[in-house]
Amino acid sequence: MDERLLRDFNKFSRKHLANALNELLPKSLIPVIIRKSAIACDKPVNQITKEERFRLLSLLTAFPVQISRPRPLKEAIVTAGGVSVKELSPKDMSSKLVKGLFFAGEVIDVDGYTGGYNLQAALSTGYLAGIGAAK
Repeated sequence: MDERLLRDFNKFSRKHLANALNELLPKSLIPVIIRKSAIACDKPVNQITKEERFRLLSLLTAFPVQISRPRPLKEAIVTAGGVSVKELSPKDMSSKLVKGLFFAGEVIDVDGYTGGYNLQAALSTGYLAGIGAAK
């Protein structure tokens, strides 16, 4: 991730931090990450210190998310596409490409028939990924 961040910082060296993260993060997540990093959003990336970059890197690789409660099951939806199951360990849904990265639910490329199969896949992979990530 540090290599990717450095590459983007070199590519967008004259841009402000908020604009330099556009290719890496969803637009709605950028202000949240910047606020938590305590780096000014209008700071040019060529002026970001190593310490600031490491703070940003820490958030990008281990962003804490607190879930207050799940949405009701009647609001559950299905999507298609996502991370190939060939890139995941079936024991804990960890990435075979990036150590410490886990996937679950609709971000995995699994499509089932109607009747609860997708929901079961989401719940089961979520369980496995949660247990794996907690180790």
